Amino acid sequence: MVAVLGGRGVLRLRLLLSALKPGIHVPRAGPAAAFGTSVTSAKVAVNGVQLHYQQTGEGDHAVLLLPGMLGSGETDFGPQLKNLNKKLFTVVAWDPRGYGHSRPPDRDFPADFFERDAKDAVDLMKALKFKKVSLLGWSDGGITALIAAAKYPSYIHKMVIWGANAYVTDEDSMIYEGIRDVSKWSERTRKPLEALYGYDYFARTCEKWVDGIRQFKHLPDGNICRHLLPRVQCPALIVHDEFNKLAEDFLQ
Repeated sequence: MVAVLGGRGVLRLRLLLSALKPGIHVPRAGPAAAFGTSVTSAKVAVNGVQLHYQQTGEGDHAVLLLPGMLGSGETDFGPQLKNLNKKLFTVVAWDPRGYGHSRPPDRDFPADFFERDAKDAVDLMKALKFKKVSLLGWSDGGITALIAAAKYPSYIHKMVIWGANAYVTDEDSMIYEGIRDVSKWSERTRKPLEALYGYDYFARTCEKWVDGIRQFKHLPDGNICRHLLPRVQCPALIVHDEFNKLAEDFLQ
């Protein structure tokens, strides 16, 4: 079971704010291929869209990596694709629809976009013939992982999340508004996403993301997924630290 995650999502918001501060940056890796690891890339049809993913390792334990806002397997999980034990794990990093190389379609944010991502993620892993999976999710990917674990409990083995929140507060909403204009982000944070998307798509999608995440503030108690947390059955590790070794030990 997981405890209720505070709406402030302290780590998540600290990282979001860091985009505006040139002295602090959100670490985003380059492509996994830059590390010299054996990583395959492909697309598969899932729920009417072509979802892109990267895969490495040959272990019996399947692990899906879920990126944060505007992120992709390429930008968010290079170190994990390189360093997670490939004899123990088969590691898959996906690009949610509208993000990374899972385009078209353009990214949109209907009221159920987290639930849609959770279903896409589970259906992707089923399409890849994995019988059961563990989830590593950060930021929006952490929220997606929580929902997937709650709605598909028989399919989720274990879960590690960091920088996620279960509801949105007034303070959160103000902070989200503060990152709407990507021209104010630090160059170091902005550059990998500009390279991936081009400035126009990046800027437009960030604005849509802010509107999408702030819509939860209009729901009772700013709820995103708090009502689903009691349904999570798998072991869950909530991380606010360097996580590679912690995650690997937990998953074994």
